Amino acid sequence: MTKIIDFALRKAKTTLLLALMVIIAGSYARQEIPIAAAPNVQLPFITVSVFLDGASPNDTSRLIARPLENRLKTVTGVKNIRSTSYLSFARIFLEFEVGFDIDQALVDVKQGVEEIKYQLPLEAEDPQIEEYSEASFPVMNISIVGGQSIRQKVFYARELKDRIEPIEQILEVNMTGAPEEVLEGVINKAKMESYGVTLSDIYYSVSNNNLIIPGGKQDTGRGSFNIEVPSIIESAKDVYAIPVKVTKDAIVTLGEIATVKRTFKDFTSYARVNGQDAVTLEVSLRESANAIDASNAIRNILKDFESSLPDNLKIEVSNDDTVYANLMVKELNGNIIAAVILIMVLIIASMGIRVSMLVGLSIPFCFLMTYLILYGLDMEVNFLVMMGLLLGMGMLIDGSIVITEYADKKISEGLSRIEGYTISAKRMFFPIIASTGTTLAAFIPIMFWPGFTGQFMRYLPITIFFVLSASLFYSLIVIPVLGSYFGQKNSALNDKDTDHVSIFIRLTEWYGKYIKKFVTNPVETIIAVVSILAIIIMSYIFSGKGTIYFAIVDPVQANITIKARGNFSALETKEIIEKVEERFLEVEGIKNVYLRSGTNWWESGADRIGGGFIETLEPSQRDISGFQIMDNLVSSTKDLPGIAVEVEADLGGPSFDSPIELDVYGSTEDSVNYAVNIIENYMRNDVKGLINIFSSKAYPSVEWSVEVDKQKAAQLGVSVSDVGALVQMLTNGFKVGEYRPDDAKDEVEIRARFPESDRTITGIRDLNVVTKKGTVPVSSFINVVPKENRQTVNRKNGKYFQEIGAGTLDESKVSSKVAELDNWLKTAYLGEGISYSFGGMAEETEEVNTFMITAGITAVFIMLLMLITQFNSFYQSFIILSSVAISFVGVLLGLLITGKSFSTTMTGLSIVTLAGIVVNNNIVLIDTFNRLKEEAPHLEASKHIIEACKQRLRPIILTSLTTIFGLLPLAMGISLDIISRDILVGSRIVDWWSNLAVSIVFGLGFSTFVTLILTPAILSLPYAVKNDYKKLFKNPSNNLQ
Repeated sequence: MTKIIDFALRKAKTTLLLALMVIIAGSYARQEIPIAAAPNVQLPFITVSVFLDGASPNDTSRLIARPLENRLKTVTGVKNIRSTSYLSFARIFLEFEVGFDIDQALVDVKQGVEEIKYQLPLEAEDPQIEEYSEASFPVMNISIVGGQSIRQKVFYARELKDRIEPIEQILEVNMTGAPEEVLEGVINKAKMESYGVTLSDIYYSVSNNNLIIPGGKQDTGRGSFNIEVPSIIESAKDVYAIPVKVTKDAIVTLGEIATVKRTFKDFTSYARVNGQDAVTLEVSLRESANAIDASNAIRNILKDFESSLPDNLKIEVSNDDTVYANLMVKELNGNIIAAVILIMVLIIASMGIRVSMLVGLSIPFCFLMTYLILYGLDMEVNFLVMMGLLLGMGMLIDGSIVITEYADKKISEGLSRIEGYTISAKRMFFPIIASTGTTLAAFIPIMFWPGFTGQFMRYLPITIFFVLSASLFYSLIVIPVLGSYFGQKNSALNDKDTDHVSIFIRLTEWYGKYIKKFVTNPVETIIAVVSILAIIIMSYIFSGKGTIYFAIVDPVQANITIKARGNFSALETKEIIEKVEERFLEVEGIKNVYLRSGTNWWESGADRIGGGFIETLEPSQRDISGFQIMDNLVSSTKDLPGIAVEVEADLGGPSFDSPIELDVYGSTEDSVNYAVNIIENYMRNDVKGLINIFSSKAYPSVEWSVEVDKQKAAQLGVSVSDVGALVQMLTNGFKVGEYRPDDAKDEVEIRARFPESDRTITGIRDLNVVTKKGTVPVSSFINVVPKENRQTVNRKNGKYFQEIGAGTLDESKVSSKVAELDNWLKTAYLGEGISYSFGGMAEETEEVNTFMITAGITAVFIMLLMLITQFNSFYQSFIILSSVAISFVGVLLGLLITGKSFSTTMTGLSIVTLAGIVVNNNIVLIDTFNRLKEEAPHLEASKHIIEACKQRLRPIILTSLTTIFGLLPLAMGISLDIISRDILVGSRIVDWWSNLAVSIVFGLGFSTFVTLILTPAILSLPYAVKNDYKKLFKNPSNNLQ
């Protein structure tokens, strides 16, 4: 395989041209590749929504949800199927296995819905099927506030929406805080009854006068003329003139019995921004869209648009993920440049300028090649990719250091630079392949990380994989060619000048003195090292800070949930939200408060009447931490009677409804609710340290049931549909048609309803229905009674279901609280047929733990296979792998010293990463020992071990220090942003990655130190035992030197 090096050197100009093309193409890819704050995770979720106007939750569950559940549960790949039934609609939520082909799933779901659609009520609207990804959720809110007129705000909001939607990166713009438009005919009940007009008359009159009637075309021979029959409603004036009743004496038009006006439907949701009513545009991006470009385009539009706004209106931008994306990428870019400077200072100080330039060029080359590969695979750049570059930086130059260091050694022996680099590349070809291969082996299993966390984190191992692959090409192909042209003519590292002795030469001489003791006393050395490792492990067991799922990041945003019990009107809900908003605005450090009434379908929890989010000021603009602000927000609303406010800090990373999620299943709704009450009471009263406890169980509300005596109604010539239509006249109105005005993009409903003074509960009894037999009072055959009703009906996997959620004061206690709760549930009696399971963070943590163990074992097995192939020795292979266990102990030592918790994701990832890094030192060391032994088999093994350690001390220290230096600032809790010329302590980047950085810095540093002591001792152990055996039984004078 080393012939490829000869080919690259023979065709040196071709090699250089190829490298230049990679640099140019990589630079172009870097400019064009999309940038996002967080990975765009393909959520394996599909929803099916069906609307049935006026149907109760029980009816939508029975008539819509169950038939769909029974058919869709057979769709391939479905992991869970959940339904939630509300007033007037039901939604089926299908969760597929992560990684399942969501396009195929969508086809299967559509086919299943088509097959079952005929079983749904005829009055139900067509099912709406949607798939979801991270791109489905808003990345920016643009609110128009000020003024008293809702119509004014809606007018400008629609105009702004029309300007933003054409932007290439925008998927959709949804408007909230504004009701839909409607053409409303307020019917005079007395006139309607006196003229004998029925609702059927109104409906058919509007329908028959709102048709497209093709007139055709007439050709007279002397000309050709189109003939038009105007029959479409274009304005409110057209509705006035529609005849609704015709007799021989008169014609009654709609305008004679009704006041027709274009207005808005009744408010069901209000939006508030920083204490003012608002109409808000929620902006969503397309998948793989460049968030930074989208933000710039939107803000350019806003600059122009603000100049056209009247003085009483202004624009507020909030929830802008693109700002966060910009800051994250910018800060990480600054940290990468800082790491490059630190590493280059180290390399220049150790290897000289010319050699260092050859090594240093590997960084931009490998980075640009990685960008080119990512761009070719249609992937995006996010903070995980940037961190992958930062983490891979120290590793990618290892091969270059080994090649240049060995070439310099050969040049010092009198060879030319061409000969030196050629011999070096060939000599180190297989060791570099083995060391890089073992590192890649550690990341290969992580690239196939399953589950939601794996989808989120996979960019990190993929980036490192590409970086290291690029480093192989550079160190084995490009560096020999560059070295032969631009390398040093005289040795830069092995200078024998007595006036200047390299620090590495002095360090090697000092190390050589002590290494003899480790080699001549292997048993004592091994016992001492193992004892130290055991002490560290025991110390961590007794003094560790517990386990967390991801990373504890100082929050800059929080999601708000507002709960209250009762049949609240829209206006009462708004008043409650305003009370909460008023308290929030008094809290120090708040930048934006966005609250709205109502709830999104994906947000669960009983009695939820509204929610939103808050944003804090930038850390540099406030004196208190984000966690303190969150505590102050919680405290500010505790004394509001009857109102429960939950503040869930956004800590970044994969998110869950709650750290602890418990699903309860049963065969009946009542049995599930009974069990949930027991569990919820236990969690509130007996489990200490839980916060934000909630359940999805909807508490009873009051509904009015209009019970019709069908026999009496039939005798009077009245149908149930006639009664239903009359009742709608007292509520949202009776829909009689639709029209599309010139100034609207969407169709506007035409509805008839009675005046507001008649729209009361008791008003139902006062209604009269016009029949062929005359006017009949409705009260003669109906009875209006109050009934208990639930707001929602929840089912999951064919059973009734409720969810209980909770958080903890300290995230490291989640696993212990789950264990405590599980132990109680195993002994508690919850009723017949009740089952439960834990989900959310607890389930994901368990899956991550299982995967990390599996990935670690798989990585070690792959490395063992590669090492045995390389060295053909089980003993030497296990010596190399011993460094993996040592690095794990180093990680525990780092967590103890820094007082950090063990992160299932970050620390677990660092341990698997270290498994691929730390073996490189032993590979180079043992490979050199084997080569020395082959070259001089007559010498004692101890001399070869000592010489191998002295020869490889410099590359071992340099390769370890480059990785450590790249991550050292983050491990120290410092973000060195060279671009902004700023040093940040405790920024979000630091919070995100400090756990991983600490683990790798301490794991690698500790492993390198111990390896330089333990590996020589273990290598010499067989020879020492052999010599002791000879000494005891054969030749006592033969002793290990």
